[in-house]
Amino acid sequence: MTDEQKKVIIEKVSKMLPNVSKERISSVLDLVLLEIGSYNTCKIEIDWDLLNSLVIEILYQSLKSETEQAVTSIKRGDTSISYATTQQSITALLGNYSDTIKRLIGCDSGVFFY
Repeated sequence: MTDEQKKVIIEKVSKMLPNVSKERISSVLDLVLLEIGSYNTCKIEIDWDLLNSLVIEILYQSLKSETEQAVTSIKRGDTSISYATTQQSITALLGNYSDTIKRLIGCDSGVFFY
């Protein structure tokens, strides 16, 4: 993804979540891109324009849950509350879109013939 594409995404997410710093948005964006890159098992050039809306949605949802402190579990005896980390949130959100990401990248099959 180009720096210009990153700037556009950061600006859009910044408008949706004005309480989150652009530096934080940028660092979480890097995590999202790293995770999406891990789906590129066939090592082809990724058309980030196709994934733009998906990246924005995942970034927005993960930062929103971070600011709202998403609860992952509650234990009643001795009262224990666990919160989701940003990485858990990103992984879960990407899991929901994994088939779409693989198809858009072009790596939707586990079998490749060369």
